Amino acid sequence: MKIAIANGTFQAAYLYDLFKKAGHRVILINSSREDANYLLKNKHAKVYVGHPWSRHVLEEAGVAEADLFISLCNEDTDNFASCLLAKKVFAVGKVISLVKNPANVDIYRKLGIDSAVSSTYLLGQSIMNESSVETIIKTLTLENDKIVLLEAMVLPKHKIAHQKIMDINFPKFASIAAIYRNYSVIIPNGQVELFPKDKLLIVCAKDDEEKVLDYVRDEA
Repeated sequence: MKIAIANGTFQAAYLYDLFKKAGHRVILINSSREDANYLLKNKHAKVYVGHPWSRHVLEEAGVAEADLFISLCNEDTDNFASCLLAKKVFAVGKVISLVKNPANVDIYRKLGIDSAVSSTYLLGQSIMNESSVETIIKTLTLENDKIVLLEAMVLPKHKIAHQKIMDINFPKFASIAAIYRNYSVIIPNGQVELFPKDKLLIVCAKDDEEKVLDYVRDEA
């Protein structure tokens, strides 16, 4: 399978390793030259520099040959534009958009995006556990209706800052799936200490979203 990944730094690097290890061909596109250089230096991969919502950039990158297009832009609107371009103009079979606002999930589906998810970590695990693009999309859609993946930044004023995960009594109805720290992805265990500016990727039921965020933001 040929997979195009648009934007993202450590997210793109994580998915790149995951897909390459499984024997897939990967196209990297990034609108930031700094991020592109990071991927080039750390993954020794060719990166097409330019906005993924630009037709000539996707054409140069050969997106028309891709089976799957994944957009990891910082803004939901950029992800939507990139995915729609890939699907409508370049006829990519399946497109997946990363979203920050869970409310956009259903909206994006109705507007033609095959799947909208809120976690790169879940995205990678879901894809690697499936055998076909069609099943991938069905699985992502099902899981997105059941759970929410939150991104929460640890600040110096938070009680959990400078604490080990095993010592913070993290809610049992939620789980920290990954920690983004200084362009690195950490798969946490109880011994990992949380530092200010860590971005936590948290899995929980949709009904527990506010309780989890209140817990993380609780101040010392």
